Amino acid sequence: MSSLALFMEMLIIFILIVLGFFMYRTGRMNTANARSLSVLVTTLCSPALQLNAAINTEGRLAPSVFLGALGVAILVYAILITASYLICLILKKPYKEWYTYQMLTVYGNTGFIGFPVCMAVLGNSSLVYASINNLVFNFLIYSYGMAILRKALRLQNTAPEGEREAITEKINAGRRIFDNLKPMINAGTLSAVLSVFIYLLDPKLPRVLTSVISYTANATVFLSMTVLGCTIAASPLKELITGDKKMYLFLFFRMLALPIVIVLLLKPFIHNALLLGTTAIMVSLPGGNLPLMLCKQLELKDRELSRGIILSTLLCIVTIPIVCSFL
Repeated sequence: MSSLALFMEMLIIFILIVLGFFMYRTGRMNTANARSLSVLVTTLCSPALQLNAAINTEGRLAPSVFLGALGVAILVYAILITASYLICLILKKPYKEWYTYQMLTVYGNTGFIGFPVCMAVLGNSSLVYASINNLVFNFLIYSYGMAILRKALRLQNTAPEGEREAITEKINAGRRIFDNLKPMINAGTLSAVLSVFIYLLDPKLPRVLTSVISYTANATVFLSMTVLGCTIAASPLKELITGDKKMYLFLFFRMLALPIVIVLLLKPFIHNALLLGTTAIMVSLPGGNLPLMLCKQLELKDRELSRGIILSTLLCIVTIPIVCSFL
């Protein structure tokens, strides 16, 4: 895709976000509405988008292509995890605050922004690689991600003896989540697995079912961008701008420098242009909401994490085209 075409697609996405922003600021949307639409997107529309792309792809996906894409996704996350430690060292942040920047570095907003942007910029065919990426994402967030958050909770265990029992219980709760991995079984994971099976087996599905999935999928981009606009409109903009200035240095590393380095490292070895383009978008995504929800569940401090998610979401409209220009 040419730079101009990519810019136009991102401009369309930006306009949709602005529509959500003004809908919220003029009172036509509120936090409760946005939350309901968010649930609709994550549990129905985004999974349907993955399935619809798989259904409309002609022919089967070769197992070698699937394994190659899986290997690329695993390699990319290994690079992101390593980079998350280096960035924390460069920023000289206190060790107990590392989890904020590690979550922002490793876990992008794959489902809510990744799938709609990939579809808008690269087309339905890119969603097979986005689905494979999402499988790795879901495994990591509930294994390595939870381990990072449990460690952060232990570092906050400086309270008096009477309060330590409550903190210990939260740590144990986090460990139980890690042990049984029940949260991994969700609409996003199930749809990703089903999509991969459809790509590999190319089954014939009833027209009624495929039509329902198609209609649901078509609402994904508009609804997800509208919710993002509402989220930005509900945020205290002054606090976003005047917070810790090191966040801006972090965003430079995470949203520009790191994705560009990854693209340049992979480019000589990946000859599948669609896989490389999808990977470029997936590593350029803003921080995801799932780490924020896990932090709230364990009652970890999440103010800077929330700020990073919102600022990176605003920046990605500009940074994704810049990163993709290196393809």
